[in-house]
Amino acid sequence: MIKKSRLAVILCMGILSSFSSFSQQQKSVSVIPLTNLDAFQEPGKNWIISSDAGADFTKEGEIHSISGTGAIVNIVSPKNHSHLITKESFGDIALELDFMMAKNSNSGVYIQGRYEVQLFDSWAMPHPTFSDCGGIYQRWDDRRGKNNEGYEGIAPLMNVAKAPGLWQHLKVIFRAPKFNTKGEKISDAIFEQVYLNDALIQVQVRVTGPTRSSIFEDEQPLGPLMLQGDHGNVAFKNIRYSIPEVSKKTKLSENQITVNPEGKPYLLRSYLNFGDKKLTHVISVGNPNQLNYSYDLKQGALLQIWRGDFLDVTDMWHERGEPQLAKPLGAVIKLSDAPALAVLKNPQEQWPDSIAFDDFQNKGYVLDVNKSPTFQYAVNSMNVNDKISSPTATSLVRKLQITGAPEGLYLQLASDTQIEIISKGLYAIGNKNYYISVEESLNPVIRKSPTGQELIVAIPVNTASLSYSITW
Repeated sequence: MIKKSRLAVILCMGILSSFSSFSQQQKSVSVIPLTNLDAFQEPGKNWIISSDAGADFTKEGEIHSISGTGAIVNIVSPKNHSHLITKESFGDIALELDFMMAKNSNSGVYIQGRYEVQLFDSWAMPHPTFSDCGGIYQRWDDRRGKNNEGYEGIAPLMNVAKAPGLWQHLKVIFRAPKFNTKGEKISDAIFEQVYLNDALIQVQVRVTGPTRSSIFEDEQPLGPLMLQGDHGNVAFKNIRYSIPEVSKKTKLSENQITVNPEGKPYLLRSYLNFGDKKLTHVISVGNPNQLNYSYDLKQGALLQIWRGDFLDVTDMWHERGEPQLAKPLGAVIKLSDAPALAVLKNPQEQWPDSIAFDDFQNKGYVLDVNKSPTFQYAVNSMNVNDKISSPTATSLVRKLQITGAPEGLYLQLASDTQIEIISKGLYAIGNKNYYISVEESLNPVIRKSPTGQELIVAIPVNTASLSYSITW
């Protein structure tokens, strides 16, 4: 579906400014140290200083701490379920932190101890509400009558929450309520911008008073930061803040154009800026369940994946559209522009960054009954069918069928700074950024690379069929 709308314009503004405007609005950044709990008021025993956290996304509420410092893990029990409240108080604040949810867990970040950005295991929920991850939680008043007590909750613009056990990133630019010399409120608190996993999900949300379950009933110019600890298991790290600059109104474009799939996958050819490269033969596939990806037709490379809305195509379709660039609208995870398959002289040889132009023959793609594509190409005498689909809203499944496989052929499943074995056949990629699931019978190997680590499998000679899943 092609549309021009206020929501689309807001999303475009967020994508274009998600890094630049946030950094420009910050002064010097302060860090809440997590070597101990000295920055907090009377922390309960449910809060544990850790170096990291882990959670099994298949087990209700399961989360565990990892020995060391730099993170905090909340493990709730009937006796221990206190909130974590800073000693310092804040007014206007630009806040960033990382968090990890246990399966079906519930928490929240309360600015000034009063105004909640909801944290929730909202993984793969198609239509988020105010009570899902990134929502501005509702206010509550029993005097409004039964079934009308809750009001003013604001849902995120889209759901970009990750799976339990993965680290997620939250950014908030908040303006405190303002008061005159008599102590009378003259302007409400405002969430100017909220980003979840670097996708803009809230813009200019005004709250007229404390949201539900706040620790204060009144409003003041200052208040502490509160991490909710009584609802469910959660972990935090990298908590940092600054005083934002005076806000500047952004003029929104009236010409922004977006596309989203309806009922079946949407395929779009375009150019794509990838790192410092401009790739010219890219196809992006958007799925109705909001699992999307981009694929390099010249290398057989899965370039990026994202959850949320599909593409901003303004640079392609507005006026002359000369840049021909498509821009993802959701929370993007960059993968690799290196070819998925490579022949190595030995298991230690460095992975090539490309396939020679004369060696690669793109044969296009075919669609299955659900309109999911299978990309077809040949490398020298080897033929490859590469199908990427999203049978559920939790994972992309990649299936490769290879004929004429030469000796020494390998498949690269992932390349990142670090790769961690979670359980048999399950790997956490990067800093627990996403998961790879693969059959252990394929004997996957984690090896060193120039940028960190790679997960690879050897391909049998001649004919092979194998698959793996990407979950986030």
